[in-house]
Amino acid sequence: MSFPISFPINYSLDLLITKEKEKEKTNYPYQKPDVRRYWPVPPLIESVFEYQDINNDVNLRKDVTDFFHKKILKWIDEYPNFTHLKSQKKYLQSNEGKMKIYNLLRHFIKNSGINWYDLRDNYSLIKEYLSKKL
Repeated sequence: MSFPISFPINYSLDLLITKEKEKEKTNYPYQKPDVRRYWPVPPLIESVFEYQDINNDVNLRKDVTDFFHKKILKWIDEYPNFTHLKSQKKYLQSNEGKMKIYNLLRHFIKNSGINWYDLRDNYSLIKEYLSKKL
């Protein structure tokens, strides 16, 4: 057995809902507004740092090549590992010899992943590499 819900005759459902809302407002006089205030966050301006790639610096490559060119000419006279190059000493003193050393250093850098500015720190590795490749 169910009892129907009885409403007063002259009230509609919409009217009942609005009356409920009015009661809630009277219970809470300091009700929050329907619209919220919004303060946007100030934009973050990121700094972009661009660093010069030293490995592409022509002056550094030339300086390092000159350094090892002079060292090879010195090593030919002083070290027994380089005695097989005595016959090529005249060729190595020319610009073509310098270009050969430059290309060998470039090949070494490409395969090993060592940077141009780190070549002098890896002096012994390059010494072995050049004695084998020349």
